[in-house]
Amino acid sequence: DDAYSEIVRDGVNNRFNETIKSRLAIETTPMIVIMQRIHYHDLSGYLLRGGSGEKWHHLNLPVIIDNSQPYAAQYPENSHAIPIDHGLPDGWLWPFKHNESHRVSLFSHRRTAEAQYMQKPRRFNAEGALWTEAMISAARELQIHHDKVRTVVAIDPQATNSDESDETGIVAASSYGAGDKKQFSVDGDYSGKYSPAGWAKKSISAYEQHEADAIVIETNQGGDMAEETLRNAGFKGRIIRVHASKGKYARAEPISALYEQGRVANHGNLYVLENQLMEYIPATAKKSPDRLDAMVYALTELNGSQPVGMMIPKRLR
Repeated sequence: DDAYSEIVRDGVNNRFNETIKSRLAIETTPMIVIMQRIHYHDLSGYLLRGGSGEKWHHLNLPVIIDNSQPYAAQYPENSHAIPIDHGLPDGWLWPFKHNESHRVSLFSHRRTAEAQYMQKPRRFNAEGALWTEAMISAARELQIHHDKVRTVVAIDPQATNSDESDETGIVAASSYGAGDKKQFSVDGDYSGKYSPAGWAKKSISAYEQHEADAIVIETNQGGDMAEETLRNAGFKGRIIRVHASKGKYARAEPISALYEQGRVANHGNLYVLENQLMEYIPATAKKSPDRLDAMVYALTELNGSQPVGMMIPKRLR
């Protein structure tokens, strides 16, 4: 989580120049930095782009070795890198751990794949994206100043349960205060590939853990079945059924605006959800953003507003 805090990243990078280098008794003493890439502005990126003013010998070992291009072509921004030839053939770095059977799962989230696996993190500020890296960073730093009013768990259930299915989105969120000063928090992401009984159990667990007052269910994929699944799993609390009446952009844009206004805090480990937010470009998106959808349903319910094209709760239809 620290790698996604601009304050912490800057502190680490500055500390290298201000503290670590000054502790060397002999200036020419070799230093070795071993780390997995996490963020474009992490310590490795800072050093390889000249942050310390020194050249660094760089041994780079991505999960897939590709010798078709020289180092400078693959990493043009690493101006202060002296590449070390790893001498490895093309293909998977360590087939025993990662091989072709893992490709789909490894690359299902581009941010994770490009940073942690390919050692080539990039900035997620694509044109047309509803969430930018700056917005996500601000959400991580946001402090809540009001008393909690409500908490809900929202579910974006999948119609099928197979290896090709999207994940079932399960997100817990809360609201604080009222009116124009109302704040929100995303408290937990429990999304994953589950059987109907599995997502019902996980949702009920999140409901109890966060002491929520309702579960919000998206009903486009069979609302009666989704509600029945929850009831059969033993859920006795309040269920709010919502119907997505328009496209994903119309649903997501007002929630993106809340982030832009600095009114939403991201709490805890929301790494995969945050990936999905920053990767989501409505004009080109092909895959259903399941975690994003669940978060949008939760925050829309908590916000209490009903923008045109958003969701129509069953109680109002």
